[in-house]
Formats: sequence, C-alpha cells, structure tokens
Amino acid sequence: MKALVASALLACTSLAAAAKPNIVWVMSDDMGWGEVGLYPAGSIHGRIATPNLDKFGNEGMVFRQAYAGYTVCAPSRTTLFTGRHSGNFVKHGLAGTNIPVTQNAFLLSEMLQNNGYATGAFGKIAPLAAPASQGFDTFFGQISQVDCHNMYPEVVDSQLKGSDPFKVNCTLNWKAKNRTLCMANPSEYNYTIDMFENKAFDWLETVAGGEKPFFLYLSFTVPHAGGWTDKGSEQGAPVPSDGQYNNQSWPDVERDHAAVVTYLDGKVGHLMSLLEKKGVDDNTLVFFASDNGAHLEGGHSYTFFNSTGGLLGHKRSLYEGGVRSPSMVRWPGTIKPAVSEFRWAFWDVLPTIADLIGSTEQIPTDLDGISILDTLMGKKQTPKEYLYFTWDGAGRVLDTPEMWESGKGSGYGLVMGDMKGVVPFCADETTLKPSLKDPMALYNLSVDPFETTNIAAQHADIVTSMITFIMKQNVSCQCFQC
Repeated sequence: MKALVASALLACTSLAAAAKPNIVWVMSDDMGWGEVGLYPAGSIHGRIATPNLDKFGNEGMVFRQAYAGYTVCAPSRTTLFTGRHSGNFVKHGLAGTNIPVTQNAFLLSEMLQNNGYATGAFGKIAPLAAPASQGFDTFFGQISQVDCHNMYPEVVDSQLKGSDPFKVNCTLNWKAKNRTLCMANPSEYNYTIDMFENKAFDWLETVAGGEKPFFLYLSFTVPHAGGWTDKGSEQGAPVPSDGQYNNQSWPDVERDHAAVVTYLDGKVGHLMSLLEKKGVDDNTLVFFASDNGAHLEGGHSYTFFNSTGGLLGHKRSLYEGGVRSPSMVRWPGTIKPAVSEFRWAFWDVLPTIADLIGSTEQIPTDLDGISILDTLMGKKQTPKEYLYFTWDGAGRVLDTPEMWESGKGSGYGLVMGDMKGVVPFCADETTLKPSLKDPMALYNLSVDPFETTNIAAQHADIVTSMITFIMKQNVSCQCFQC
C-alpha cells in the first residue's frame, strides 16, 4: 500500500513538473531597439541582417513598446532579477551593480530553483556576485562587468552549486592577440560568445527533456563594445569574422558591429534548432531582450545603422532610445504570433513567471512589477500605472560624446499612459526624491514617439499631476552605475 501511495505521489510530482514550461532568457548587451529587422528602422547603410531573430519574432510576440530595466547594464539586470525598479533600490538596499550572497535578496533564479527548476547561467552574470549560490545550479561566464569587455580573455569564471567561483583558463588566448590576428585565425582563439554558447548547449543536452523543467539564462556580451586585451578596454566590436559585410567600405568598427549583431543572431538560431532537436520547443517559453539602448562606445556610432530606430537618445539616456528594448517572446502553440504595444519593463518578469508557474504567493507583496501573463496569452490587460527610471541627467548627446545634457545630479524618466516625463535632475538635492520643483520635459508618445516636442509649457497641469503621483510613491532619484 505504501508503495502504491509513493508511486502515486511520484506520478503527481512528475505531472506537476511536466506542466511547468521550460524558460529561457536570451539577453543581448547594448542592442538598439532598431537593430532587429522586425523593428522600424533604416539607414543609408541598409539594415543589419537578423534572419533568425526575425523568424523568432514572426513565430511569437513582438513588443514594440517594451522597456529594459535601466539605461545601463547591471542596474537593468538588477530589476530583472529582483522585480524592483531603480527608484526603490535605495529603499531595499540594492546597490544596482552588485548583489552579494549575504544580502538575501529575493531573486528570480532562486524562485525557479526552489520550484523544482534545473537552472543554468552562461555569459554576463552581473549583478550576481556568486550565481551558483544565488539560484543557479551551474554557471560559466564572466562575473565582473569590466571583464565582460574582454572578448578574448585569458581566463573566465565558473561556479557549481555548493562551491565558490573559480577561474577557467582560455588556453588559446595566452598568446599575442589583436583584431588582425583573431580575425585571420579565428579557430586558434577562444571567443567568449562561442564559449558561452558551447557551455550552455552542453548543459541543455543534459537537462532538456529531463525530470525537471529548466531555466536557461543565456546572457551574451555583444554587441557591447569590447577589446582584444585583458584590460577591460573598449577598443571596438570584436568578432571572429566580418562575414557578409567583409567587402563593405565602412569603417572597421562599423563592419565589425554589423557582423557581431548578425553573429549573435546566428546564436539565437542555433538555440532554437537545439530546442527543436531535443523535442522541447513546444514546452519552452523563450524571451529575447536587450539590457538597455544602443551604445556609442569603442568608436561605434549609434547613428551609422540608425540603431535606435529613430528614438531619441541611446545608452545612458532617459529618452526612449536609452531604455526601450527589442523584446520578443516565443512559445509555440501557446503564445500566438502578434505585435503588441503593451508597455512593460524588466521588473515585470519576476511576477509574470511567478504567475506562470503558480508561485505568486511566494513572492514579496511589494514588488514594483506586475504579471503580464494575460498579455502573453493574448488577453486584454489593464495598462501599467507607471514606469520609472533614474539616471544622471537626461543623457542625450548634443553634438559630441563629451557634450552631455547632464552634470546637475540624478534625474528620472516617468511614463504614465502615453505621457513621458523627463527630469534631468531632481531639484531636491537633500533627499534626492521627486518634488514639484523638478524641471520636467513632457512628451506625448502616442503622437511623438521620437520625443521631438516638449509640451510641458502647454500642459503644466499634466506635469503637476505626474510629479504629484510619483512623489506619493516614495521613490528615489538616485542614479546607479553613473
């Protein structure tokens, strides 16, 4: 009898596990909203080829007005892992750049691990300090953000559950290396993007179709600028080959940038092929997103390919070009192909996944995020009340990279409905909180998506209403990694 009961319980457990979908998050680093082919953009140099991402989007849901978590890397990823936006980092003791194990923050990865998921992280893992002690069973990648600039490093990081992080030698990189040498002999060097993919796929081979559902966090370090040294230098856009762009008469850095975006696109194609090969494609929810807007580093110009799709600003900006993400979600047979204008941000992911796997009672009740599961399932959903981002100044390059619209302290961006407020600095320098003295520029995104016309003077009542609202939320203007 006990054997029968045990057998029945085991069967129920197996069914419960099978009912939970596998989850994959593919993160690109500094990819502009206009760099994926399905997003409206164009330039005199044509479009960068992204056939696999285009196929991915056509088979899933393309979000035209989705946001990253912040306008630079680690704070953006902090919002993803914690479900909290930057206005509440101070309140909850979040540094925005690093989450130590001792902090005991509630994390997306730990929630999934505690709910029976096999969990693996590969690539850029900031802000987690020790990923295999913070919800991941295994990790291979780069813990330090600065190390992530090294695309041909001598060592990378790894960690297994129950152990401390350790270094792994990349033996092929222990010799002279530069752009010319690495591109002339790509097979004789270890390129991080290839290593991340290989380790992630090795892990997938062992967990896909197994007893547990899996969560794969595959976080690439491109098209972020990087270098061929071990010094964290942003020398350009390292890539093994310029491929189809080899004969273009563009500057080297722009050929490389186009090539690395297409190279990343190929990795997405490889992933989707592996999921299909393992027979788990129909039970796997895959997200693709960028951690912030298009960059202008390593000599690359975000205007060369119109990487923001015309959106104002770029990485390190409160304008749309700094925080909008080319986010897409695919789950064959469950999420119907569609283009959505629903506005959401990275901090909505944790409550969405909690809703999906039936663990909403486990998450903190004061998270900033909401579940967007209804939207993913094609149902109507009440719009989010607001989205909030902080940064040091509005962060728009006027003429040259040295001329920032900044310098007076932390400001914020606030989206409520179609209205977008941009405050370059908070007037209250003592508390660093929003106040009615804040100099807010106002844009109506429904008719002015490129934020060309400041209508604050004509709609002072809306400005007052928006600032009054955000004051009641008791948020901070503090910027992070600024």
